[in-house]
Amino acid sequence: MKITMYTRTNPPCPFCKQAKQFAENKNIAFENIDIGTDISVQEFQERFPSARSVPLILDHDVVIGGFNEFCNYVLSKELGEMSI
Repeated sequence: MKITMYTRTNPPCPFCKQAKQFAENKNIAFENIDIGTDISVQEFQERFPSARSVPLILDHDVVIGGFNEFCNYVLSKELGEMSI
């Protein structure tokens, strides 16, 4: 996985914090891009016009979704590995 997370810290976003914590607990390396600091809100909206919430999480530049979708994505990958 090559995970990129677009998150927000100002104002604080509890789902962004949970997504980062989940990735850390699962030992998943990720690049965090803070909207408003690392990328402007306008640039984020231009790059992802259909995004309606944060976090926005990608794997190899393919949109996974938000926190819940990310958790389901990781868990499904783990289950897939277990069946091999």
